[in-house]
Amino acid sequence: MKFLNIPFIVITISTILGILLGSSLEIKVSTTLIGLFSSICALFIIWKMVDKPFSKTYIFTVAAIISFILFGLTLTKVHHPKNYPNHYTHFIPHKNAENSIGIQFSIKERLKPTSFYNVYIASIKRIHNKKAKGLLLIRTQRKDSSQLLDVGSTYITCTQLESTPKPLNPNQFDYSNYLSKRYIYHRATVSFDRLLQHNTTEKTSTHLAHQIRNHINTKLSSYNITSKQLSIINALLLGQRQNISQETFKQYRDAGAIHILAMSGLHIGILLYILNFLLHPLESIKKYGKTIKLIFILLFLWCFAGIAGFSPSILRAVTMFSFLAIAVQIKSEFNTYNSLFISAFILLCFNPQYLFSAGFQLSYLAVFAIVWIQPKLDKLYKPKFFIDKKIWQTFTVTIAAQLGLLPLILFYFHQFPILFFISNLIIIPFLGGVLVLGFSVILLSLVDLLPEIIVMLLAKCIDFMNNVVGWVAHQDAWILKNIPFSVNMLIVSYFALITFILMFQKLHMKRVRLALLSITAILLVLSYEKHKSSRSNELIVFHRHYMSTIGVLKNQKLKLYSSDTIFNSNLNYLIGNYLTTNKASLDSLVSLKNTYNYKKQQLLIIDQQGIYNIESMKPDVIILSNSPKINLNRMIDSLKPRQIVADGSNYTSLLDRWEKSCLQSKTPFHRTDKKGAYILK
Repeated sequence: MKFLNIPFIVITISTILGILLGSSLEIKVSTTLIGLFSSICALFIIWKMVDKPFSKTYIFTVAAIISFILFGLTLTKVHHPKNYPNHYTHFIPHKNAENSIGIQFSIKERLKPTSFYNVYIASIKRIHNKKAKGLLLIRTQRKDSSQLLDVGSTYITCTQLESTPKPLNPNQFDYSNYLSKRYIYHRATVSFDRLLQHNTTEKTSTHLAHQIRNHINTKLSSYNITSKQLSIINALLLGQRQNISQETFKQYRDAGAIHILAMSGLHIGILLYILNFLLHPLESIKKYGKTIKLIFILLFLWCFAGIAGFSPSILRAVTMFSFLAIAVQIKSEFNTYNSLFISAFILLCFNPQYLFSAGFQLSYLAVFAIVWIQPKLDKLYKPKFFIDKKIWQTFTVTIAAQLGLLPLILFYFHQFPILFFISNLIIIPFLGGVLVLGFSVILLSLVDLLPEIIVMLLAKCIDFMNNVVGWVAHQDAWILKNIPFSVNMLIVSYFALITFILMFQKLHMKRVRLALLSITAILLVLSYEKHKSSRSNELIVFHRHYMSTIGVLKNQKLKLYSSDTIFNSNLNYLIGNYLTTNKASLDSLVSLKNTYNYKKQQLLIIDQQGIYNIESMKPDVIILSNSPKINLNRMIDSLKPRQIVADGSNYTSLLDRWEKSCLQSKTPFHRTDKKGAYILK
């Protein structure tokens, strides 16, 4: 692996370290700029003092690493929108956040809708009639699905801005943190009758791409094609997954084929292969043939990225494969690896928050694994015939990618489909033909020359893919779910993967020792986490709307007490990740009682109907449930509880009133709608 000595690798990794530091440290932009300027000056002086910076001295290498760490740190601060005075957060009141404010915004992107709302990312233009910048999450009611906001259009409204909500139960997906990585900090819920469309529309590339996609969809809708087929076509060819049903999405995920629905490196890689094949005759042109071919490939890739809306996944994939296309043209292993890291470096320069995107991590790890691992697997068997050669290549590419992604997939999704290679072996070779057919449909629709037979053929191909994925997804016994996988396991797993690949590449005693050391590290981490989980005991008052739920975790068994029936889908949302993280299982689900004793503490649940003999009670914690009609001040004076907890089953108006009463009496008050679940260790 001589390529690891390449300076571009050092530059990219150093920048990544700087981004990680910048995201965790509170430092002023001016301070980082001074530090970066000083390090560049020192680097220049050292450059003049040595003959061959990277080969003769470590001083220059260390100075370069420090400089690019500071460069990455500076990137995070320079790109952070809150560091600029025109960001909208500097114009909104913090004390009276419940007041409505006037806001002008343009729609930048339409996201996947929820059960009740259509969701958009908007770019703010004005706040309180002052010019402002920033991104905002806009939600509109889904009462009428035909009422959609136009991408690129500008709207004016008067509404409240609320902070993006954090998860209110332990180990749930932190959507607020996900949005903050995209520089989105607030959301607004608006109704159509309070929206005024501005008379100007932004003539941006995003708006133009949206118009082209609408034109294509309008053309395709005129044919005998189902909404499910159209949604898959939009995902495969236009990078738009908003209209894919939850059921279809789940099937592709369970079959290990979710990457097929995300316009990413797989699609661009296949497209690059097809373009190389179709444009190969251009190489016969003397002197500049290969250059002309490369220019056409790059133009086509970036035009396609524009039509697909320049979404992060497409921008990432096209940037990556543009550099790989250059590397292929140069035909050098050195340049292949370098191109991968250079593209990552450039993307991070434009947006350092890409580093925290699961898609960014998965894409680059998959390509790196294919480039590094697949040639080693390919040598294990030498097919004699064309068909089995292609099958073997597809199989080794799939295995190499899955090996590289396995620890990260387990970390993010906690499940793994064992039959993933079946869906990939069938669909990936087939996907090339689907993409060719699909691009033909797009191009012909744009010039109004689209024959119906081509659309029908594409629809049949989509049905075939859906059927294959559906069959694999329904083999539940072959899908490993709820796999606990921590950050520690992620680190030692990649250490083990690297050491075993190196040992496989060349059997050497030092590499064997490293491989054995990695196995020992995995066993130690597993033992430590198992011991830690077995000692984890706690009582949780979960946050749930309209009903109360309490859980008691002991010896990796969770016992739930609920005031009403919990459906399986709601139960998985409420405690699924919690059980996986704590390596626990659900022991039982029983009806909620009014009194509990936990670790020498007495808990009293006061609900709407309960009648209690409070004279004999000395509750440490009082839980208010289902909006009970009580005089809280009198109850506090009588029972003198150490803590009062109000869960999500209570009216908001009562919660506000109780909060004020507890503040006056200096009694700790925990409301789950603001502070999240109450946990008693």
